[in-house]
Amino acid sequence: MTETTANTEVVSITENAAQEVKKLLANEPGMTGLRVGVRGGGCSGFSYGLGFDNQRDGDQITELHGVKVFIDPKSAIYLKGAVVDFEAGLEGKGFTIKNPQAKSSCGCGESFTV
Repeated sequence: MTETTANTEVVSITENAAQEVKKLLANEPGMTGLRVGVRGGGCSGFSYGLGFDNQRDGDQITELHGVKVFIDPKSAIYLKGAVVDFEAGLEGKGFTIKNPQAKSSCGCGESFTV
């Protein structure tokens, strides 16, 4: 099990996102953190996945603002430097991922190409 350090974080999480994750995680007994992943599919080739989970063998782990973030090794390749945020506005609220590796993304922001 590999744990990242502050200088080698694959994915970071904003304070707003961390606060929302903490609220939601409180209703998920047995779960210890947020899993951020990438899977094939979506209108642009890859899509993001967010969910509550526990650490698995091989995960890279970042802990910021009191929230553990788990990333599997295959997803880490596509997520290096990404930031998970939580935004609320006129069009609703939700989690967003800003990924510097994405060459383009679809209109909904849930899929991307590299």
